[in-house]
Amino acid sequence: MFTGARKSNMLAMRWCDIDLDMAIWRIPDTKNGDPVVIPLVGIALEILKKRKLSNDATGFIEHPYVFPGQKPNKPIADPKRTWKRVLKISGISNLRLHDLRRTLGSWQAMTGATTAVIGKSLGHKSKHATAVYERLQLDPVRAAFEAATEAMYKHT
Repeated sequence: MFTGARKSNMLAMRWCDIDLDMAIWRIPDTKNGDPVVIPLVGIALEILKKRKLSNDATGFIEHPYVFPGQKPNKPIADPKRTWKRVLKISGISNLRLHDLRRTLGSWQAMTGATTAVIGKSLGHKSKHATAVYERLQLDPVRAAFEAATEAMYKHT
């Protein structure tokens, strides 16, 4: 949720693609074929730093993946069963991992990010893929409506 990355990219996250000092994650292979650079901010950066320290302490530093799997040099498998347990424990139903990616895009829109910025942060190639978030940017529209209708009312 804090990176906006797709599940497949998260599962394949490798330490060699992360620069903790520069706070960036370069995803070399994405769904649309283009590499994406994700800025690591706040909680995401904190989680990765703690994970790195934990991996170093447990000997996983040799493992190339941030989320190592059971097999050598393989990432963790699809966490479907774990995700179902998390949902059950939390009392949440009907939430997919991909919804977390959408949550970031939605919050970006609600806090005033442009469609171009949202698209770039989610690695969208087309504006059409990002257009769904435009409907959430109502505060600037509301302010413009209020200013225009107030001005019209005063002049009538």
